[in-house]
Amino acid sequence: MTTQPAESVSAPVALPGQLAGVISAEVYEAASRLGVAQHLHQVVDLTREVYGGFSAVSVSVDPEIPDDTHIVFRVPVRCSVEAALDMDEEWGRRIIEIIPRSPQVYLTSLDFQA
Repeated sequence: MTTQPAESVSAPVALPGQLAGVISAEVYEAASRLGVAQHLHQVVDLTREVYGGFSAVSVSVDPEIPDDTHIVFRVPVRCSVEAALDMDEEWGRRIIEIIPRSPQVYLTSLDFQA
């Protein structure tokens, strides 16, 4: 699986106001292609609410599996594994309320920090 950093932007895209400066054009374009761009600001808000924020957002593509593309929120966490799993479970439960048909497009990557 390859991950493309949010900083690599190939072409200028007009981002909706609430996403400008938070999400790269590449991430927004991937969300558009995957049919979930209209939910992106809600996922940003949910991630901030559940985890307190995120450090990066990237597009992850598995070259061996056709159409296996995800938008990954890298989340720094400073808590126990159990607390982080509880947060992850809450995030997963609540994202289904936002995107009932294809919530698996959005993923988190927990980055445990001391």
